[in-house]
Amino acid sequence: MSRRLRIPFGDRMTDDELDATVAAARADIIQVLDSVLDDQAGLAQIYAAHGQQMPAPVAAEPAGQLRVVCDRITMLEAALGEAARLAEGLSASRLYLSAGRRFLAELRAGLVNRNVSQEEAFRLLFSVRHDLHQAENALRGEQGFSSGKRMHSQGSRVRDLISDMAGQMDSLTDQVMQLFRPSDEPARVPVAPR
Repeated sequence: MSRRLRIPFGDRMTDDELDATVAAARADIIQVLDSVLDDQAGLAQIYAAHGQQMPAPVAAEPAGQLRVVCDRITMLEAALGEAARLAEGLSASRLYLSAGRRFLAELRAGLVNRNVSQEEAFRLLFSVRHDLHQAENALRGEQGFSSGKRMHSQGSRVRDLISDMAGQMDSLTDQVMQLFRPSDEPARVPVAPR
C-alpha cells in the first residue's frame, strides 16, 4: 500500500514515485561524476602529490602462483563491478563497491609489476574489506529508506554478492601474503621487501 505524500505547492506523490525520483536523481549524479572523474588521471595526481611515479601499465603476463592470484583478483574485480552495476539507485553502496574495485585493480597492477610491498598489499586488501563492509552498511540504510519492492529485491542481490566477496577476501588475503614468503619460484615473489 502506497501512501501519498503531500508536496507543498504541488501534486501528491506516492512512496514508489518518490523512490523512483530519488533513484533517478542519484543515477544522474553518478553518471555526471563518472563522466567528470578520470580514475587514471586522479591516480596519477595522487602519486605525483607523494613524489612517486605511477606504476607502468601491465606489460607481461604473470606466471605460476602469481598468475593464479591475479586471475582471482580479476574475478573479484568483475564481481565488484557487477555488484556496483546492480546497485544502481543505491548510490552510497555503489560508491563503496567502485572504490573496492579500484583497490583490487591497484593491488593486481602492483603484483604484476612487482612494485608493491607486503604492507601496501595488506593495506589494499584491508581497504577492499572495509569498503565491502561499508557498502553493506550503506545498503541496509538505503533499503530502510526505500519502500519499493524493486529496491529491496535489487538490494538483496547486491547483499548476496557482497557477502560472497567478503567471504572470499580471507582466502585471497592468505594467497597474496604467501606471495611474499621466500620461494624458489621467481614469479611467486613479487618484490623484495622494502
